[in-house]
Amino acid sequence: MRYLIACLLLILSASAQAVQLDGLYSASVPVADQSPAVRKAAMAEALKKVIQKVSGRRQPVAEPSLQAALSNVSSYVEQFQYQRVEDELSAYRLRVSFQKSALDTVLQQFSVPVWGRNRPEVLLWLALDDGSTRYLLGAESTLDAVLPAASDAGLAMTLPLLDLDDQRALGFNDVWAGFAEQVLAASQRYGVKQVMHGRLLKIADNEWRLRARLLNAHEQYPEFEQQGRMDEVLAAFFATTAERLADIYAPRGLSQQRQLTMHISGVNDLAKLAEVSDYLSSLDRIKTVEWRAIQGTELELLLTVSGDVSVLQEIIALNKVLSLAATPLFPAESPSQELNEQGTVLQPSVLQGAAARLIPEVLYYRAD
Repeated sequence: MRYLIACLLLILSASAQAVQLDGLYSASVPVADQSPAVRKAAMAEALKKVIQKVSGRRQPVAEPSLQAALSNVSSYVEQFQYQRVEDELSAYRLRVSFQKSALDTVLQQFSVPVWGRNRPEVLLWLALDDGSTRYLLGAESTLDAVLPAASDAGLAMTLPLLDLDDQRALGFNDVWAGFAEQVLAASQRYGVKQVMHGRLLKIADNEWRLRARLLNAHEQYPEFEQQGRMDEVLAAFFATTAERLADIYAPRGLSQQRQLTMHISGVNDLAKLAEVSDYLSSLDRIKTVEWRAIQGTELELLLTVSGDVSVLQEIIALNKVLSLAATPLFPAESPSQELNEQGTVLQPSVLQGAAARLIPEVLYYRAD
């Protein structure tokens, strides 16, 4: 059984997909009126929600020094608008959009990781028992609380189609029992790298118990279990999942900038050249992209990146724009170089006169 799970995980990782997640720097908060005092408090609450989405973590604003830096909330606001709602608890919702560059700068000053828009798509299999009906949540049969909770956590979540293919591959009882191998087998068609599965049981009026788990290409995470209101338990599970994914794609620690060379083969035309360049420029981990050389269908770039190169490689692996090249593209220029498992060549330090210069490390990729 363990061998089967491992094989399925490898298959999932090979066909991983990512999503360009919109709305990371916006949040909506219920308000009673449009007074300045209420608006100020609501903007502060919206800022906390945005920082949770941007960082992937729930508690970064608890740091007193960061709280002080963010105390003038209005200085980070790009725009706001009210929307009237029919709700017994609030008359309006205030939607606030914040300035990305200003917020990113202050977060990085206090070593809070910034998780970019390029995020792994996460598939959710959830079995629900409300006391009268038992069913699987799907794209056409979801709950009002599910998608907003995932969005607030910064997850790029998707739900299964539950069409005939899904029904043949996976049943309610499989998800309810937590059969990981069946869940992973049914998830293959969606090409995702991250899979959540669990069960949600109604135990009293407005009281639910959630048991759920995250699986990815490397491990099965510990089971999450919590009891409370449906929106509370879902929000807690999605926030826990986001934190675990952020540890992979936006890990804590100092994000020093460094330069590296990237050789890319398979750049067959101007359209592919534009696609590759635009894609790399869109990644938050890459600060600058400089063209060094173009020879036939091969492209050489000099990149300035933030943080560990391994994190950048994890992010690139999410998309189907670039894939690792098996061999160096320019063997004549680097006959003694060897690739590690990630397709990286670590260059030695080279003395130039009295000073030493570190040649940037090299990544080899192929345009898909």
